[in-house]
Amino acid sequence: MAWIEIEKPTVVLNTADFHQVFGGNDGFSLHINHYEFVALPKMTFPILDHIDDYILKIRCDRYFDGPLYIDRRFGSIRYHNLPEYHPPLPSDDVILTHMEQRLGTPYVWGGNWAAGVPELLVWYPPKSTIDEKTKTLWTLRGLDCSGLLFEATLGATPRNSSQLVLFGKSISLNYLQDTLRPLDMIVYPGHVLFVRDRNTIIESKSPFGVRTVPIGERMQELLESRSLVNNWSPETPPKSLIIRRINFL
Repeated sequence: MAWIEIEKPTVVLNTADFHQVFGGNDGFSLHINHYEFVALPKMTFPILDHIDDYILKIRCDRYFDGPLYIDRRFGSIRYHNLPEYHPPLPSDDVILTHMEQRLGTPYVWGGNWAAGVPELLVWYPPKSTIDEKTKTLWTLRGLDCSGLLFEATLGATPRNSSQLVLFGKSISLNYLQDTLRPLDMIVYPGHVLFVRDRNTIIESKSPFGVRTVPIGERMQELLESRSLVNNWSPETPPKSLIIRRINFL
């Protein structure tokens, strides 16, 4: 089977119609609901189909959603044995330092590479002038909530909050600020926050972008509408959240 190896960061969509996503009928509209994630260099994906000269249908075994599509100009097609992409998980200190360097980065749905994909403005150019905010969205120059972690680990962690509820080890506790460790995840399907220290959390949240917030204030806000659980399963009530520890050895 043929596969593609990514050579520069590129967006992965859930539609093959890239021109509709980047431009739409009027030539300058965006449809960011089709953004899934940004594939990073050295990632590999089996090719399921060639849609046209540039667009490939791919498979991503680590990603729940599908089908997925990618522009082949961001990588090289190979035909020998498919290597797997499994980067090592960095230490907590390395991950947190990287996250802190992203403070002030805009929130962008589907973004997990803060520098974005500038080539999208070249290969899918808008038909008229667009403002800086639209350029940021057009090129995915920002991070969403789980993208903040995904970038910091170079893809060693799951991409979506719906996967992160099962990642690492569940911390069985009633919420006690002193028992939390840096990088513990406060997570539910739809959002994830990270403990920065005993006083603050760090998160990427719309419309603020990457920010720090007092942990007590944020937890009080969350617990007004959600209940803390110690385990996650298909039967977990929808208005729940869980605390999980990434590096627990």
